[in-house]
Parts: sequence; C-alpha cells; structure tokens
Amino acid sequence: MQFSKMTRDEVDFYLNKCNLTYDEEEVFKLLSRGKSRQQVSMELLMSDRTVDRRILEIKHKIERCGGKLAK
Repeated sequence: MQFSKMTRDEVDFYLNKCNLTYDEEEVFKLLSRGKSRQQVSMELLMSDRTVDRRILEIKHKIERCGGKLAK
C-alpha cells in the first residue's frame, strides 16, 4: 500500500498509535496527501536521503503496530 492510497482514518490511526517522531509525522502526512519524495524534501528542507530514511522508519513502525504495507 502506498501512503497516498490510505484513507484518512488509516492515516489518523497510524499517527496516533505508531509512535512516530515529529519529523516522521510530517513526512507521513505529506506523503499521505500525495506529495512526491522530492516535494517532501523541498517542503521540509530535508535531503532526499533523509526523507528516504524517514520513510523506511515509518514503514517499520507501521508494520510493528499492526499495519500492512506492500514492499
């Protein structure tokens, strides 16, 4: 599942239950709204590599709290 394909309820659930850091939350919110990695990088003033690391951590945390994401 792509972040942009999640329902609002799913996004809210993961934000509340998966113990994301502030930066991870910001990345997750933008991706769930359909922003690209490059757009997230520019908007949050992060390098592409940092955004990629945040995405990896988000996926791990979502999987740990019961979510299912396609690899």
